[in-house]
Parts: sequence; structure tokens; C-alpha cells
Amino acid sequence: MVVAEVTVIPIGTEGPSLSKYVGKALEKLEESNVKYDLTSSGTILEGEMDEVLKGVKEMHESVFDEDVLRVVTTLQIDDRRDKSLTIEGKKESVRKRLED
Repeated sequence: MVVAEVTVIPIGTEGPSLSKYVGKALEKLEESNVKYDLTSSGTILEGEMDEVLKGVKEMHESVFDEDVLRVVTTLQIDDRRDKSLTIEGKKESVRKRLED
């Protein structure tokens, strides 16, 4: 299981708002086996590596469906082999350290 962060940025849109493109990309994740958490600057993904990569590709491609000619996608993958990773587990680890 991996936890990843993806940001999909359409270039050359009609205006500064990107929410319709984000919504379109998230619709693709809804169809997948990837758990996600939308943040104000990107989307956190959790799942098996192949499924996450497939989901990112579908997110990236979905923006082109909106008559965008250029898309920049950034992907960061956290893949640990010594223990299982989850979105909530990573958050909980930080919360515990803040309490100490």
C-alpha cells in the first residue's frame, strides 16, 4: 500500500478557477479502488501502487477532456516496506507527536 500526493494543473484555461477540473479528475478516482483525501492544494491517494498510478493517469487525462491543451501533473509517492501506510495513520502519527 502506498500513500501519494497528486496535483493536476491545467494550463491555458479560460479563467483562474480550477474547481471544475479538480471535480472532473476526482470523478475518475470515484470509479477506482483508490481512497483519496482532497486538500486545498492537491489530493492525497491511498492504495496499491498499480491502482494509484492508474488513478493518477486517469485524473491527468480527464483534464484534457475539458478542451485543455496542456496539463502539468506532479506526483509524490510514499512507499514503505517496513510497515503499512495509510492516510489516517500518517496523520495520527503527527497528532501523537504534537501531544508529547
